[in-house]
Amino acid sequence: MITKQKVESFEVIRENPPKFLLGRLEKALFYCCVGYITLLIVNVLFSSFFGFSLTTNYISDLGSRNFIPFPYVHDLICLFGGIVSLPVNFFVRQKLKVVYKSSKHSILFVECGVALGIVGNVGYIFLGVFSLDRAGPGQLFHGVTALISFVGYVISIFFYSLNIFLSHKCKLKNLGAFGLIVLGSLMVLYFIFSIPLIEWFLLSSILTFLLLLNYYVFKL
Repeated sequence: MITKQKVESFEVIRENPPKFLLGRLEKALFYCCVGYITLLIVNVLFSSFFGFSLTTNYISDLGSRNFIPFPYVHDLICLFGGIVSLPVNFFVRQKLKVVYKSSKHSILFVECGVALGIVGNVGYIFLGVFSLDRAGPGQLFHGVTALISFVGYVISIFFYSLNIFLSHKCKLKNLGAFGLIVLGSLMVLYFIFSIPLIEWFLLSSILTFLLLLNYYVFKL
């Protein structure tokens, strides 16, 4: 039975399909990002039954048969996370350019954030290809892609945070401060000490920042 409400809903969708489809895409991308984080957490928890530990194992150890019997799972998670995060950069770019444009250098900060975010995403995708089991001579391929991924994400967040923190009437001042202070401090500590636990804290901080930013951008 076709009701008046259903007919009106259909007419709205038919008259403005781009907006309707764009909303669906935004939700799909956000939930894919949530799904990536969920898969990562589940993989870490399951790996703990095989002796994997956040205090003694680096993130890359998830992709090595020397530590767990199913490294391909982590490889696929990296590929999935990098791919679904790529288009998110452009939604973030549009949102920050429109809403937080009062800062004189705001547009530059956003563009730098997007460019380096894409670099981080591409590096993360290649981490799924060049895991520790396929690290190349002297683990060169894996080392380079890991560095590109981490540095790309961190510097991208740094520019996003500058855009947020320096803009007037910004609703995300705390998130901007988090990106500048917490992530910056963790990156410095990691380069100084380079221990597994700090690496995990750094990854957790990156994911937390990006998830909160994506939630704001997509307004779910």
